[in-house]
Amino acid sequence: MSENAPPPNDETDRGAFAPVPGAAYLDADSASLAGLLEWYEAMGVDLALEDEAIDRFAAPKISHSAQPVAASPSAPQQPASSGSPQGASTGLISNPLLQEDTKKPVVRQQNLAGKAEIEVAQKTAASANSLDELRDALAHFDACPLKRHADKLVFGEGPADAKIMVVGGAPRTQDDLAGLPFQGNEGALLQKILAAIQLDIETVYRTNILPWRPAGDRRPSPIERDICLPFFQRQVGLIKPQFILCLGEQAAHAVLNQKGSILRLRGQAHAVEIDGHAANAFATLNPSHLLNKPAQKALVWHDMLKLKRALSA
Repeated sequence: MSENAPPPNDETDRGAFAPVPGAAYLDADSASLAGLLEWYEAMGVDLALEDEAIDRFAAPKISHSAQPVAASPSAPQQPASSGSPQGASTGLISNPLLQEDTKKPVVRQQNLAGKAEIEVAQKTAASANSLDELRDALAHFDACPLKRHADKLVFGEGPADAKIMVVGGAPRTQDDLAGLPFQGNEGALLQKILAAIQLDIETVYRTNILPWRPAGDRRPSPIERDICLPFFQRQVGLIKPQFILCLGEQAAHAVLNQKGSILRLRGQAHAVEIDGHAANAFATLNPSHLLNKPAQKALVWHDMLKLKRALSA
């Protein structure tokens, strides 16, 4: 290569190396990266355009019919400097989508996206009068994007009159393959956690906020969660549990209707009302989290002791 040759352009050279978008939110392990690449492949992503994601809905609209503005006679056009690339213009914006209009409030159009699907989900879930009817309604519900890439529907499992409901955020790989919640190592650890306070896993109802596994075990979007939420809420209304144990932040946010880290939400009882039914909810760490950070099992043990005391009251 000539010494005067320009450096490679990351935006035009397909072979150039660039950071993987979203990698900042993942642990640096091969399983997480493989899951991310699996999801990218399922979504049809084959090229990284930017280091960070751009909210195209929130960006100012660009008029494609705008006419070029003639140059002012009093401001003669200056020749491009010798250091500028041939054909470049210093008066053009390289990427209008990155220019933020600070004078006008941006209307986030994605808040409207999925509204019709959410309304359909609410009506469909409300029409179910039993768990079997709700399962059948979910099996025929096609308005959630998660269903397109999931292997199986992962519905709840356990007694229909269970006193305790255990809720996770989303199915994992083994759950998706079996069509049942809390399979594999996560399920085995959950069984031990419940057994520590003399609870048989077969006596509790187990379910997730999402009935389909997000590709690559990615975090679901708010719209995807809101579409699935009515079906979970209807399970609560049909089973009427006295206690709900939330495993992880996704489950805690949906059940408690609160934001914040799981470390802030855990360790206390929360009075909740879901689908017209009142219950006491407890939040603790997800078994999948404990498999990566076993030192935090002590926190779960304290949470389970609080649940045990509530059961005995």
